[in-house]
This record gives sequence, C-alpha cells and structure tokens, in this order.
Amino acid sequence: MASGRELFRKFLNREPLSRPVFLPMARGLLSRVEDMPMEKLTSDPTLWANGIMKTAKLFGFDGVVTGFDFSLMAEACGCDITWKNDRPIVMSLKGNLSQNPEQGERMSHALEAANRLFEACRLEFACVAALTGPVTLASQLFGRDEGQDHIREVNRPVVQMVEAFCKTKPDVLIFLEGRPLALAEPNAIHRRIYNTLKNIADYYNIPVGLYLQGYDPLRLNQFSSLKMDLYIPGPSFDNRLPPVVELLALGEDALGVGLGLPLDNLEKARKIIREGLQRYHAKAGQGFFLTSFGPAARDVNLENLHELVTEICTL
Repeated sequence: MASGRELFRKFLNREPLSRPVFLPMARGLLSRVEDMPMEKLTSDPTLWANGIMKTAKLFGFDGVVTGFDFSLMAEACGCDITWKNDRPIVMSLKGNLSQNPEQGERMSHALEAANRLFEACRLEFACVAALTGPVTLASQLFGRDEGQDHIREVNRPVVQMVEAFCKTKPDVLIFLEGRPLALAEPNAIHRRIYNTLKNIADYYNIPVGLYLQGYDPLRLNQFSSLKMDLYIPGPSFDNRLPPVVELLALGEDALGVGLGLPLDNLEKARKIIREGLQRYHAKAGQGFFLTSFGPAARDVNLENLHELVTEICTL
C-alpha cells in the first residue's frame, strides 16, 4: 500500500492516483488529542511537533500540516496576541515592524517544530507548511481600511519567512488568506507580490498553494489569476462550499485543488468525494486531494473522522 507521501508526490507530479490523498488541517484537534491547551502546545516546539505527528498517526492522515495559524505571522511582525477560549487573537501593531520575524517566540517554535516534524515524518507523510499571506497580514498589521496601502511594506518579512520555511523542506508551502484578499479583486499588486513569493519557493523546488476563506462563491474563479500551483478553498463568507465543479475549475491551470470535507457531515463528505472522483476520471486526471473544510477543530466528531479515513483508504 502506498504511503501518504508517495500518493501526494504523485499528485504533485500529475501522475495517476489509486485513491485521493486525505490531508486535513488539524488545529484544535491537536489540543484534544494531546489533552493540552493550544497556548501551551505552541509554546514548545517539541510538544507542537509531537502533537501533529501523533494526531496524523492516530487517525491515519496522509500528511502533516504545520503553521496553520493566522496569528503567527502577525505576532512575529510585532502584534500582541491575547488568548480567548484557547484561540489566539491578534491585537494592534505596537511600534515598527520587526526586522527579524523568524526570531519571534512562537514563530521560532513553529520553524523548529516544522524542522523536527518533517525530518521525522518525511518518509511516511506528505509535509505541508502554512504561512499567513501578505494581503491578510497587511490588514492585521495596519487595519482593514489601511492594509491595502501597506502591502508592499509586508513584502520583506513575508519573503524572509518564505525562505525560512522553505529551508525546512516541505512538499508544499501554503499561504493563508482571509477576507482582505478573499473579498477583493486580485489586482496587479497582488499578482506581483505572489509572483515574487512563488519565484522564491521555485528556487527551493517547492510548489505553493493558496488557502482562501471568507470569499464570495460567485467570484471564486478570479483567484486563478494569482497562478498558484494549488488552491484550497475553505469556508466562504456565508460559511458554505461552492459546487465541486466550480472548485475544480479554479485549479484547471494548476496542479489541482484541495476539496474540503465537512467532518461533521459524513453524507455530504461522501458526496463531495464521489463528485471529485467522477470529475477526475472524466477529465483525464484533473488533480485534487481531500482536506478538511476549514481547520479540524477540537469539537470534531472523532467517530466520523475515523470512519471517513477508513472509507477514503479503501476507495
């Protein structure tokens, strides 16, 4: 039986797949598995890496994802963080942007956790790193109204962190973008900065992807202009997922799309898988993999999750 890493590499190389890869983005689920607050988990790179690895092995995921946290980059750039209900909340920027975001406390833990995790998991699991994208970061640092005017200012710290995460040798680097980009129309500035980031990752031979949440489903396809290697549409602004055919259309000129499965609704998840497979076989292998519909939270139904993994592995 092929490992998760072998299957994901086939996806990245546009090779035929025996079954879809299942690569959920665990966040609060880690806390539940380790019976430990996320604040504590992310304050220690060993705990963090071990939690991600333990969760992937416990449920039989095909890969591991590190850095899936919209607050990490803002904190590394100089924003204060406050924790509420064990979730980090970004406060306003104090002073100037940090010149060394990779040295921020939690960010340095994230990098070390990625190094340890990928080194330990590389033979068995697909390895994915995530980082807040420049448009959302500018909004976090300078405010929703002013962020658009400061995108160029965040270019340097984002470039630094792209290089830092690329050195951990992930299979893919994912940029996390919320409403500041999702509800905007991608423009020349957005295309230029993402082209720069993609070029840096290309130097390390690492594909890049875009995770997008809070978008208008009717305008999703416009983000293909960013020319990413893969796309992962999360919840839209009204918390729903567009039809599978529209999701796959977003990735027609890319390696493919991550189809989000609602982990609390087995029937709907099964329907998405069926439609994805039908499209895959009908369109000469248009690439897709399976992930969670947004982050896998602490309150996910564990029985459903185990059942879903079993079904995917036997497709």
